[in-house]
Amino acid sequence: MTTSQTYWYNLSTQSVVRDDERPSEDCLGPFASAAEAEDSPAVLLEYAKSWLESEESEPYRQMAEELGDDTDRI
Repeated sequence: MTTSQTYWYNLSTQSVVRDDERPSEDCLGPFASAAEAEDSPAVLLEYAKSWLESEESEPYRQMAEELGDDTDRI
């Protein structure tokens, strides 16, 4: 039986790790390739920016403004 290797992006070390090397937290993944894992922070940031610009984020932006949080950090 062949098991496929998965990869994770470790947020603490800012590096790609294999499934058997990853810590229990502070990781994004799993990804099918090391390249996908390496690109994941940039992809996640783009998704976050797109979501913030969408109508779906409006209720949360309003709550943040009411709380005085800076909503333009990204």
